[in-house]
Amino acid sequence: MGRPYARELAALADTVQWAASVDVGAIQEFVAHTRGTPLLAVGSGGSMAAAHFAALLHRHYAAATSRHATPLEILFDEPHLERSAVLILSASGRNHDVLAAARSATDAEVLALGSISTRSKSPLAEEVGAYCRGFPFAEQSPAGKDGFLATNSLLATHVILARAYGVELSPIDASPAFPDPAIVGDRRTAIVLHAGWSSPTATDLESRLHESTLLNVQVSDYRNFGHGRHLWLSRRGEESLILALVTPETASIAKRTLRLIPEGIPVLRFETSTGGPSGCINLLTAVLHWTGALGELQSFDPGRPHVPTFGRRLYHVRPPNGGAAAVATPVQRKLRRIASDDDVARNLYDNALAAYERKLSQTEFGAVAVDYDGTLCSTRDRFNPLPAEMADACARLLRMGLLLGIATGRGKSVREALRKALPSKLWNRVLVGYYNGSDVAPLTSDDAPDKNRPLDEAIASLHRHLEADPLIKAFAQVEVRPSQITVSPRLEAPAADLHTYLLEILDRRSSPVRLVRSGHSIDLLAPGVSKMRVVKQMDREIKPRSILCIGDRGAWPGNDAELLSHDISLSVDHVSSSFSSCWNLAPPGLLGPRATLQYLSALTESDGAVRLSLDRFTGKPS
Repeated sequence: MGRPYARELAALADTVQWAASVDVGAIQEFVAHTRGTPLLAVGSGGSMAAAHFAALLHRHYAAATSRHATPLEILFDEPHLERSAVLILSASGRNHDVLAAARSATDAEVLALGSISTRSKSPLAEEVGAYCRGFPFAEQSPAGKDGFLATNSLLATHVILARAYGVELSPIDASPAFPDPAIVGDRRTAIVLHAGWSSPTATDLESRLHESTLLNVQVSDYRNFGHGRHLWLSRRGEESLILALVTPETASIAKRTLRLIPEGIPVLRFETSTGGPSGCINLLTAVLHWTGALGELQSFDPGRPHVPTFGRRLYHVRPPNGGAAAVATPVQRKLRRIASDDDVARNLYDNALAAYERKLSQTEFGAVAVDYDGTLCSTRDRFNPLPAEMADACARLLRMGLLLGIATGRGKSVREALRKALPSKLWNRVLVGYYNGSDVAPLTSDDAPDKNRPLDEAIASLHRHLEADPLIKAFAQVEVRPSQITVSPRLEAPAADLHTYLLEILDRRSSPVRLVRSGHSIDLLAPGVSKMRVVKQMDREIKPRSILCIGDRGAWPGNDAELLSHDISLSVDHVSSSFSSCWNLAPPGLLGPRATLQYLSALTESDGAVRLSLDRFTGKPS
């Protein structure tokens, strides 16, 4: 199986050039969304080294803890998976293990889910892309499919990851110098010593040499080697050698360690003069070439081994269903909001849910008030036309006689999208609250939103301050409107916690301006601005019937928190801790517009009244 390893090596230069220029926007967005968030980087086989590299990048460049793990570890060792972001790395994105890990992550509703595949069509990318908080990268590498060992895909993934985390890479030598593999001779055990940015390459060496059967490998960092692991050399020294990975940061500890290795035990140094992530990638390319040269000496092609029948069967064993991660349920989502799994809290929310479902099923509705970005359309597709399926669902409600309120942080672009999506004869039943409710008007109005209104005094004062702030200039884009300032992080700039920084500015200035967050920006609102203005205006027209409010960011400081504090409200993503509002009743992993469609389809007309049929999405009788 596979293809000649020499062909893999010959393609490395083209792979580096491709990876250095391909659009990595999806993974940049993932990194931006996960700053300050714990990360689990997942890889199996050859991808484990890339997972190790991703975890190291996250610790250094995203200000958060991280670790790398296999897919099975995700299934069994992460009972609180939902508190982390997950990044899954797989060249083809096809094996059962990574797909099971992705499904477990979506069912647990992790904070963000990313993936990298170097194939243009990837089942993993499809799985991740269907998740509301998913950020898939799947692009075709010019090197095509790897042989038996991960080579070009692994190098490409390292470069893509570094770029996504904002690393300025030094030039990468695709044909670097490496130690003479003839020194290995007939020795069969290699002890790989590493530290810092050389550690992911140590992970690759262990995998590469074991999978190719070229050497048995033990891996240790330089200091852990001094805590007993050195005894291997005292008894097995004649069959062993040292493979030392050395970067500028670890040169001192490497020198002090290696000078104590007994004479007669070969020490092969893989050394780079480049520090940081670039040094890791340079060491990786040296290891890729060294493995090929060692294979030639042993008359063995690492890219085309004979895989026995039992090995093929082992590869195709399917991982178990389920695992330690808790599947998201309506009550579980509330418990996660208060970071508790206590039986007392669970019983309280169980009882509250039962009461809430009874109220929902008995309520007669006259209107629906719904957020736009993240609710009617996904955040990444917010500037595309409203999906046809969603447009049809909205039109069905209007034809049933319901009013439709749209509460959005955006302006004219939403009016244009709605007009294109809905028949003009239905426009007079649609009320739009632009810029988080600062400007409320029927969809028929050409005069809203009105950008010519003078700036609110508090907004004008704050805007002047932000225009002069050096950190805001460097890290964000700022747009001002009469009653709202929108602050969006620059993906191309270094990451910063703009949310906390802006809260501090508001506090220092004793500003009456209120801060809310969407999935892509932070909005600063003038006093009195609220999405609830849409609800209040419709409420006067439909009484005594009720309004169903739907949004995606119901937890403070989400921009739907106030909207979903309404006593009859459903979230399609984040929930508040409230017992009496902002419940997410969608099936596990079904978030965003997909959940909205389920809610809207559950609104049915019978005997002249519109009610919510809970069995449409909970499996329970209405």
